[in-house]
Amino acid sequence: MTNEKLWRYTRLSRIWARTLVVVGALVFAIGFAMQIGDSADAFESWVITAFATVIPSILVFCFLLRGWMGNGGLPSARLADAPADPGVVRRSEPTSRNWLTWTLALGTALLISSVLIMGFLIGVLGGGGVAEGVVAGVLIAWGLVTTQDVRRVERIEADQHRAYFAACRRPVSVGSVLVWRPMATAERGG
Repeated sequence: MTNEKLWRYTRLSRIWARTLVVVGALVFAIGFAMQIGDSADAFESWVITAFATVIPSILVFCFLLRGWMGNGGLPSARLADAPADPGVVRRSEPTSRNWLTWTLALGTALLISSVLIMGFLIGVLGGGGVAEGVVAGVLIAWGLVTTQDVRRVERIEADQHRAYFAACRRPVSVGSVLVWRPMATAERGG
């Protein structure tokens, strides 16, 4: 008996993708909130610059990230390396509390690190909305590209009649512990 759990890979990937999009929007909102005390002209200039930066950043990085991450950074790229689950006795699924804890920890860590990166870029580039727009744009684009790839993983699972899982205590290094089970076995939970 082991204390590993089988974290459903598509669910983990979807949580990652949604967290990226939400954190991107929050980073943009934090940048916006930091500008509220500025003069009307400076605030208006920031809003125009930030929106003129975030939208193209999303579009450009959606295109770039699809290419850059296609060779190993997207969830579907790891599926070929996954062996069949050896049948070690594990709990089939983490509890709702495990999922909530993981989601909150991921969101908190990603938000803190993203705000720190945004602060660094504001220090280097100066205020004005460019740094905020780029950081938010990259995060949102990354989340959108990952969301699109999760749909691809779901199609692959359906075609192969497999369900992919991260077999670990906590889904920190998902790519190195990926396994699959036949879909019928996965649906029964055993």
